[in-house]
Amino acid sequence: MVLIYPVVAKRDKNGLTISFLIKNNMAFKINPPFDLSDLSTSIFERDMGEDPVFARTPKNGVIVLNKDLKNPVEKAKTIAHEKVHIDQYKSGELDYEVDGAGKGYVNFKGKTFDYSVMQKGKGPWEKPAYAAEKTISKKSI
Repeated sequence: MVLIYPVVAKRDKNGLTISFLIKNNMAFKINPPFDLSDLSTSIFERDMGEDPVFARTPKNGVIVLNKDLKNPVEKAKTIAHEKVHIDQYKSGELDYEVDGAGKGYVNFKGKTFDYSVMQKGKGPWEKPAYAAEKTISKKSI
């Protein structure tokens, strides 16, 4: 595919050419056939050991998928779910602190919860994440 953009070229008083793209002057818009937000999120697969979840997303915004998750629809739903948590971290509505022994707390929209609630996949921050999963279907993959 070749994209052609209109360009304006001007010559200044020193004889140098200044050129730049004209923005928003196209008769149509081309959308990429993939989700650009996926490019800014690192996704790794690993053995989750005794952890019975499909994925975890720490505050650094990396999605860690269970390597045993093979179904493409379930994988897409899991990524959509975890992206909600990334957005929650970025906006500041979700945050947590935990020590090496697994003790800590979770802050969600100004309310404090025990960290064990997050470990169990419970809590009010999960509601919008589960809603995001429902937007994924076999047709969208």
